Amino acid sequence: MRVQRAVAALLLCILPNGQASASEPSKPAIAVVVGVESPIRQVTVDTLRELYLRRQRLWATGERAIPVNLPADDPLRTAFSKRVLGRLPGDLEGYWLRLYREGVQPPLVLNTSQAVCAYVAVESAAIGYVHPDEVDAKSCRVLLVLSPQAD
Repeated sequence: MRVQRAVAALLLCILPNGQASASEPSKPAIAVVVGVESPIRQVTVDTLRELYLRRQRLWATGERAIPVNLPADDPLRTAFSKRVLGRLPGDLEGYWLRLYREGVQPPLVLNTSQAVCAYVAVESAAIGYVHPDEVDAKSCRVLLVLSPQAD
């Protein structure tokens, strides 16, 4: 009985709210990046939403904004879409179909975080997102980190 109480107390100290967290997937932090030479110095979540939904297509400088996504099935894209757009990537299919008919292209999709970093490095108007530990400091810089949160 004494051992069981000790184990229970230990588990309560280790696990948040006494719940098992090993079975729950962690919610990743997301680094919003631009190229090291980019004139873009700051961005807000509201601006990201407008850029990624293509409601804002120009930067304040007048240059065409180029938002870059990861593939729709990438877990980081899912997390980004939920946090910034308030929807899952698949929930936007009708939205993009309607905009496409009006001549508006969805954000560019690149397959990996490395590709995102390489692209924003050479395209000064591009903005993307990657895992914070995948930021290539030689080619891109972090404008904003979206902290982990529950969905």
